[in-house]
Amino acid sequence: MGFLSPWFLAGLAAVGLPVYLHLLRQYKSPPKPFSSLMFFERRIQSSVKHRRLKYFALLAARIALFTLLALAFAQPFIRRATPVGSGKKLLVIAVDRSFSMRFKGRLEEAKAKARQWLAAAPGGQAVTVLAVDSHSETVAQPSADPAAAKAAIDAIEATDKASSFGEFARALKILGSNTGSSLDVRFVSDMQQTSMPPAFTDLDPGPNVALLLECVGSAKSPNWAVEAVSAPAHVFDPKHVRVVATVSGWQTADAAKKVSLVLDGKTLQTKEVRVPAGKRAQTEFTGFDVPYGSHRGAVRIEPADDLPEDDAYLFAMDRSDPKPALFLSSGRSRDAFYYRNALEAATGTGLTLQPASWGQAESEDFGRFAYVAFADDSGLSADAERRLTEYARKGGSVFVLLGAGTTLRGKTPILGDRATQTRGDEALTGGRIDTLHPAMAGVGSLDAIRFNRPFHLTPRSGARVLARYSDGSPLLVEQPLGEGRVLTFASAFDNLANDFPLHPSFVPFVAQIARYLAHSDDSGSSITAELPVELRRAKETGAAADVVGPDGKRLLSLKEASTAPSFVPERDGFYEVRRASGERTLVAVNADRRESDLSPVSQETLSLWRNMGSESGPAAAGAPKQETRPWSLWRYILLFALAASLIESVLASRYWKPAS
Repeated sequence: MGFLSPWFLAGLAAVGLPVYLHLLRQYKSPPKPFSSLMFFERRIQSSVKHRRLKYFALLAARIALFTLLALAFAQPFIRRATPVGSGKKLLVIAVDRSFSMRFKGRLEEAKAKARQWLAAAPGGQAVTVLAVDSHSETVAQPSADPAAAKAAIDAIEATDKASSFGEFARALKILGSNTGSSLDVRFVSDMQQTSMPPAFTDLDPGPNVALLLECVGSAKSPNWAVEAVSAPAHVFDPKHVRVVATVSGWQTADAAKKVSLVLDGKTLQTKEVRVPAGKRAQTEFTGFDVPYGSHRGAVRIEPADDLPEDDAYLFAMDRSDPKPALFLSSGRSRDAFYYRNALEAATGTGLTLQPASWGQAESEDFGRFAYVAFADDSGLSADAERRLTEYARKGGSVFVLLGAGTTLRGKTPILGDRATQTRGDEALTGGRIDTLHPAMAGVGSLDAIRFNRPFHLTPRSGARVLARYSDGSPLLVEQPLGEGRVLTFASAFDNLANDFPLHPSFVPFVAQIARYLAHSDDSGSSITAELPVELRRAKETGAAADVVGPDGKRLLSLKEASTAPSFVPERDGFYEVRRASGERTLVAVNADRRESDLSPVSQETLSLWRNMGSESGPAAAGAPKQETRPWSLWRYILLFALAASLIESVLASRYWKPAS
């Protein structure tokens, strides 16, 4: 026996109250002498013993009431054996439909085995069907209708997703908990080693599960694939275009493969690559022309093998002229001098800088620029600030360098964050940077940079600090604004507020932030299936997004088009994406190449997994398993407390009733 809330037993101290009132505080009248009783009327005298018994009975009822209430709140329990699932049994037929099941008819073999299990099930047996890849989908709800289960098995098709045995085990736990039944699980798969979770304990299917594992395919399954392709998503100078392809073999012998570069269905170059046994090799393609516009590229290997779907790797490529970026200041040459030289020194940015004064920008259309950078040197007017804010809300990017204007206002432009500048000779150096953010990739260290009279920012909630001063205060802050982004640098680039332009980290810092502001690094030339594609940055609904799939069909509903923050492609191919900001892009999606390694899990590991279930086989699931569980007694104690309160009320009313 135990207590779920033992601290409530402290309430037993309340038992002392009736004891104190009844025994320690009872009134005793001292006897007084009287001369004669002859003049008193004779009446029947009540029994002193009976009255004393009622007195102690009332005391006992009150003690019992306080004791039972304390015990009820403490929730006592006892442990007793109970049948798990009340003897109900559910047959679970699970079929692996991941990308690797496309190999040499494995999925059809798995579906045939699933039909055999279904045909052998006894009449009236409840059956559910799961389709397993990176998640487990219930394609047939629990039912005693075998026709529905058979139709669900026949409809299963292979996907381009990777399988996850850990997610499958988690789904079994949830299913057993929701149905309250013993599970007789039959799982058919090619049992890939790459589908195993990092921790073996993640394979635990939960209590009262009989697990049968059926492996399809042979242990020796050689397969070649184009494992990866490195290609630029944006091309500005075709003379420097370089595409690198990695060809891999798993359980393969040494072989020569013909590798071809294809652009918009036209083969541009072909090379022969020798792939060592069970290893990988690389080849590169250079010196080919890329016309203006978006292009659908692929790297293919020949001859095809038994899994032809991974013999090609897709990528998207866009050719355009360098985009202009605008730098605004009050007209002093040094404000844009260092920034422009750093941007020109960097390669592959695809950007040209156009300096302009605030007066020249009065009639400028900000929408034609990749982004706008400006020095807050007191030249920013209220109208210019309003136009820049609207530009950012519609999807533009703004880079703010704080200066004299910030000092006068005491706040940053556009966002209005509080900003104060130190006085005197106080100086700081650069500190920690957020290396996980794409704007800081490859920037290097800022530790040696000296900042004179730095600004101290107080960013609002939701801001992300990308770089800090040595004292921990923000140096570079990013905040979303509508569909756009605003980066605020708590200093300037004029070589007076700091010596940043003299350090080697200045050029990569300027170049990487420029790429980030121009959205050049938003996506690579390709992604893996099930990785999300961003559709909008603002939380508010409004402008509609659109996604057209490889088959030319629109994939978003009306509600998703106006509210969904992202889209998850589930199959390979090319997707035409229009974001809420109006930006259009072509996204190439490939199947997860972990599925190309068909090496199976060892039999020893499968045996250990099979034995993790609470029963050794499907036949053992016939009788319900006994399990020791806590059984709470508080309801019964509360009933006794109610009875004690009624008894106390009756005794109290009778005890205090005057004797007749």
